[in-house]
Amino acid sequence: MAKTPPTDTSSLLSRLEGASTYHLTVSKRYDVSPSLVSVTLSGDLHDLIASPGNDLMLAVPVVGGDGSFRRRYTIRRADIVSGEVELWIDRISAGPGAMWADSAPIGSTIEAIGPRGKVTLDEMADWHLFLGDLSFLAASYAIAEAIEPPGQALFIFEIDQADDAVVPTIDPGVGVTVGFIERDGREMNDPAGLLAGLAALEFPPGEGHVYIGGELKVVAALKAALIERGFDRKAIDAKPYWRAGVANMAHGEPRNDDA
Repeated sequence: MAKTPPTDTSSLLSRLEGASTYHLTVSKRYDVSPSLVSVTLSGDLHDLIASPGNDLMLAVPVVGGDGSFRRRYTIRRADIVSGEVELWIDRISAGPGAMWADSAPIGSTIEAIGPRGKVTLDEMADWHLFLGDLSFLAASYAIAEAIEPPGQALFIFEIDQADDAVVPTIDPGVGVTVGFIERDGREMNDPAGLLAGLAALEFPPGEGHVYIGGELKVVAALKAALIERGFDRKAIDAKPYWRAGVANMAHGEPRNDDA
């Protein structure tokens, strides 16, 4: 098994080109939906230049212990002038990041490293399809909001309850189709619901780009289904955010083996 690179701040910065460290304060919190919480962090963000879909790596504190876990969350919105960055964090896996998002006191501080991430808007595509679960919603909506008219955005997301069906606010000149599939008791790593939604979708004309995010096995199944339908591999960005039943590693990525 490959050795995990060190996750201390200086080591991360040495291999993350363009990333900086930010010491931010928890300033706001509200529920976007029953399974999704918004956390606003405040601080000096004057040199934060992020593309839609980029994330911040947070040093989430260990509950009841010392140290921290690195966890990555997409920048939902950032206001450099006011020094505020908003994150949407899902409660699906009930991991350390979700617990921190729910319980971190207003006024508490946290270290963030970023911006990070290679998945962002394909400006040359005629239409854009977003597939995944709630862990991918913030990234999807941030990317989709950057689409210029007369583009087209399509969303197929699996949710755990109807109240999690949060719709995006996108330029009215962009065509938008949003579909939510309720999990209906399926296991978190069961791709059946999203595969059915994808199978029922007729691709629009023109060149498309697909963005996939969520549970590791589900992401792999959706990518395979797209390739089987003849979709160009180069036009698919597939990013596993977490793995059912297995905690993400110390640097925030899901373990991609059978250990």
